[in-house]
Amino acid sequence: MQDDLERRVAALQAQYAAMRRDIKAAFRRIDEQTRLTDTVHQLALSIRDLANKQENTQQAVASIRRDVDELKSRPARRWEAVMMEIIKYLALAAAGYLTAHLI
Repeated sequence: MQDDLERRVAALQAQYAAMRRDIKAAFRRIDEQTRLTDTVHQLALSIRDLANKQENTQQAVASIRRDVDELKSRPARRWEAVMMEIIKYLALAAAGYLTAHLI
């Protein structure tokens, strides 16, 4: 009977030791999972910040593009105005010439 009791106590101690190892392993996995979750959260925040910065950059690029397009169109408008003046003066000169020689 004493031997049976000692075997049972030894078996219970072995089970207890195995349970302690399993519990420690479970806590380590939970801690790792918590660290991983925190890392993923930080990554999500970083991605959000990058997306905001990219949106701001795109808006700035669009604004710069509009400014560049406006600057590029200015010489064209000036050129058109100069050409209109030249055409106007040529037409007036032709009309004046025709008027002077026909009269």
